[in-house]
Amino acid sequence: WQLTGLVRVYLRDGEAIALRPPATVADAARQVHKQLATACIGARIWGPSARFDGQRVGRDHLVADGDVIEVMS
Repeated sequence: WQLTGLVRVYLRDGEAIALRPPATVADAARQVHKQLATACIGARIWGPSARFDGQRVGRDHLVADGDVIEVMS
C-alpha cells in the first residue's frame, strides 16, 4: 500500500475502500454511493486519525490509512 500511495479506509462492516490522499469522510462516502455523499453529515471514526475511539467528526475530516468509519447521514 505504501508503494501505491493510496489510503485504506474500512467501513464498519469490514469492507475496505482505497482512496487517494488527501481523502475526507465525504470522499469515502462518495465511493460507497453518490447519494450517501450528499446526505453525509459526518462519521464516527476508530483509528489513527481519531483522538479517541468512536470520535464524531465532520464531513471534511481527513482520514488516515487504517481508519474504520461509520458514515452518518
